[in-house]
Amino acid sequence: MKKKLVMTMTSIMTSAVILGGCGAAGGAGSTSKAEDTKSSSEAVKGNSGDVVEVSYTSRGNADEIKVYQQAVDAFNESQDKIHVTFEAAPGDGYNQQMITQLAGGTASDVIFVEDTSISQLIKNGTISNMKDFLASDASYVKEDEFDNGVWGASKTEDGIYGLSVDCNPVVMYYSPKMLKDLGMEDPQELFEKGEWTWDKFDEICAALKADGKSGMIQSGDNTRLYNWVFANGGSVWDGDTYKFDDKAKEALTYVCDRLKDGRFVYGGTLPDGQGEDAMFMSGQTGFIVAGRWLTKTFNEEGIDFDYIPYPTKDGSKYTPAQVCCGYLCVNANSKHLEEAMEFASFYCGAKGQEARIQGVGTSVPSVNTIDNLLLDSKVPEHVEHILQVRASGWASGSDLVKDALYPGFADAVKSVFEEAYITGADAEDVLVKAEEKGAEIIAENK
Repeated sequence: MKKKLVMTMTSIMTSAVILGGCGAAGGAGSTSKAEDTKSSSEAVKGNSGDVVEVSYTSRGNADEIKVYQQAVDAFNESQDKIHVTFEAAPGDGYNQQMITQLAGGTASDVIFVEDTSISQLIKNGTISNMKDFLASDASYVKEDEFDNGVWGASKTEDGIYGLSVDCNPVVMYYSPKMLKDLGMEDPQELFEKGEWTWDKFDEICAALKADGKSGMIQSGDNTRLYNWVFANGGSVWDGDTYKFDDKAKEALTYVCDRLKDGRFVYGGTLPDGQGEDAMFMSGQTGFIVAGRWLTKTFNEEGIDFDYIPYPTKDGSKYTPAQVCCGYLCVNANSKHLEEAMEFASFYCGAKGQEARIQGVGTSVPSVNTIDNLLLDSKVPEHVEHILQVRASGWASGSDLVKDALYPGFADAVKSVFEEAYITGADAEDVLVKAEEKGAEIIAENK
């Protein structure tokens, strides 16, 4: 591991937007902004012929670009043999642009890749296996520093093709004051006693509904449904077959019944400008589900909130919930493979994540060596829940949830489940259609 001292940097944390099921930065980085960051990075070292030049591309909004640049600058300042230039790309069409550039030989040396795309890139051989490099002395981070729940589709039986830049375990947000004012039991106390169950949750949601609020906003992405499945001890994959077991069917019925009776509200039917975060901030709902990406905004706005894991059927604690991840990958055709991997290992290791995650931020470290960054913030009061969910959770593409292994799978299945969420179609009938659609997408990708 590296012995050089990396300069301490004050991180500028940013609010994030929600893309699909996970909180992710999706704003477009303008061309002028990309040129500004490139010029800034080049100014660090100049153009010495002895320095290996490595390029790194990611999509991001203006605030995120500043944070990414901080980690790039930290790497450039930590050693004198590699110089990294960061280039921001527009968020719109980023995935397809990245896939096309990798296939055409015009991509950067290091690329940010979303969980829904990495499996395709592994199959077509355009990104490199980093497993051996991580075990070498040249790497800033080792494989065992990452929690198992963050690998998802980036890790196969043959190797490691991407490193999680950070992560966002999914938890419930709620307002302790709102529940106290309604005379409801404290979810934290229920959790500690092993009584944070579906029945107790139903009681709270019913009281919220009676008070003119929604109990919970249920997002439409499949992963939010799967969290209920695992909270019931169910499964959605049987080997390589997309199949809901009996407990998974019970979970789908549980969600659909509560959408029908108004205790839950489907997020896909909210009016324009009334996202789940806005509904929570205005006190119109008791519970929403998100990663840490809402925490900074809520904290700065003085919103009363805390984290609590999903309630379970039997009161068991920390059943698997989603961990949203994105990955740094190395272009298989890079002329500087080892140098590119060295930068990726820094950026995704403790030093790089520390340069990007400070104070009350919008993400969670994916390495378990710097958890103090969150614990020291003490925001919210029970911030430790999100770290426990990271340790027990799953990223898409894992054995629990293989959706990310098949391009287009998540969107195709989601559209089927929406029949139950929006029109009230029978949950059992919808489930049969979803399994059939899943089988169709799997067959197309073989």
